[in-house]
Amino acid sequence: MSEHEQHPTAEARPASDRETPDWRRLEVAKGRFGQMISDGIAQALAENTEIDDGTARCIAHVLGRAYGRESHLADFGRTGEGHYLSLRDEYLDLYSSEQADPVTKELIDWLGTYLVQRENTGTGRRFMNEHLPPKLGQLLVRTSIPIGSERFIVHMPADWHSGQEDELIELLATLQLPEDPALQAFLSLPDVSAGTDNIMESFHEAFAGTYASEEDALRALSPLEDWETSLADWCIDNGVDYEALEWNYAPLMARLRDVYDIVELKEALHAFIK
Repeated sequence: MSEHEQHPTAEARPASDRETPDWRRLEVAKGRFGQMISDGIAQALAENTEIDDGTARCIAHVLGRAYGRESHLADFGRTGEGHYLSLRDEYLDLYSSEQADPVTKELIDWLGTYLVQRENTGTGRRFMNEHLPPKLGQLLVRTSIPIGSERFIVHMPADWHSGQEDELIELLATLQLPEDPALQAFLSLPDVSAGTDNIMESFHEAFAGTYASEEDALRALSPLEDWETSLADWCIDNGVDYEALEWNYAPLMARLRDVYDIVELKEALHAFIK
């Protein structure tokens, strides 16, 4: 796990109704623009980067042919502009279809990863082999979900559609997430997937405690008391007034963060085993 940081987030929203995809039009467009897309993907693989803007727009144009000119994908293909969630709902409908062949799914993997990285809402390639094409199922997207009157940050697999988000919201409401700051802190960690099979089991395996201060966390999770004893003995041996010394907790906390993810939330520190 990695320490919690503040980043832009996608906001969960209901899925919109779309027309039935026209796979014939998609296949025709894929044949027409296939070489251009292949060249862009080859360049991305050679440079260990995401596809460039032109390749992303070309893929969106091809996928958008399945829905027509009024689709979000088609509009992104024309203008390079579009909201991640609107585009995602369209390409994931194609991605999950039995009619989607491996080539089409790989195009969606590339486009989806590009969009997440462009908006800085994802975990990056940390769970992938950088020398292989990306996979949406191995990419987590930082998402703000509503429960009651509050919103909470979670990280969901990039191949999840809006219906799965709704199911997650229901589950977290059942788990009383708004009343559990430690669980909120856990789910905010960028490498904790809200799509795990058993959220609470994962939480309890990682949870190391909640502490009111850095000193409390250090006393519970590090040999601070042993260090204090050793320092007191040294002071006696060298004629130094122990009470005149003051601990600098910053480097000690830095060492602690090498072992634990520490999330500061609601005036407390929540620690999780990495």
